[in-house]
Amino acid sequence: MILKDKVAFVTGAGRGIGAVIAGVLGRSGAAVILNYQKGVGEPDRVVREIKASGGDAVAIPADLTKKEEVDSMIRSGSDRFGTIDILVNNYVSPIEFKKFSELDWEDIQYQIDGTIRAAFYCCKGVLSGMIENKWGRIINLNSTIIHKPVSGSHAYAVAKGAMDAFTKNLAIEYGRYGITVNIVSPGMTLTNEVLALGNKTRERQARTTPLGRLSTPEEVATVVLFFASPWSDMITGSYLPVDGGCALP
Repeated sequence: MILKDKVAFVTGAGRGIGAVIAGVLGRSGAAVILNYQKGVGEPDRVVREIKASGGDAVAIPADLTKKEEVDSMIRSGSDRFGTIDILVNNYVSPIEFKKFSELDWEDIQYQIDGTIRAAFYCCKGVLSGMIENKWGRIINLNSTIIHKPVSGSHAYAVAKGAMDAFTKNLAIEYGRYGITVNIVSPGMTLTNEVLALGNKTRERQARTTPLGRLSTPEEVATVVLFFASPWSDMITGSYLPVDGGCALP
């Protein structure tokens, strides 16, 4: 298996795209540490499914905006599986769409905390081990909304735009240690949350997509697997959209 003997840490992995990413990495041979927020998703189900496929996994709750909780989670996962080789920063704060006239700065800060602060603490927690091993993979989940804005998405888009600069700067600084840092950027994806929007919303989005349909969580997860594996050894600082061409100019 392509990730045999590797340890992966996936944030926001109790449901949606994060849960599917955790499953794909687990089936590909990695031991998986699933981060989740208490009361959100079904992390125990994801762990069971990974174990049933022959892999190993553990689910650990943590508020990623609190450094002490992130550090504790990383210690617990590393004590069980060893040094973390692969970090997938998938977590995002819950999104509330507001027009700019309705926004307070706290709305933007909330999204920045869930995107950049969370990724910052997680990267800080794993980079020393990656440097020591002279190998590491950091994959940041972003959104094509930064290239194709949606009304009311201002706070979310600002935070995701910052993720682009965050990724490129890490890639430049840590490449000499054999660590790659890349972005996977889904468009509208067929998660439970998107399915709940109704057929009309999904169909309208599909009509604006060159491939004529929305992406699936599995299609996003396979691109994450690509960046986590030796297949992408010479790629860093890259931004790869998984949206069927929807965000093309």
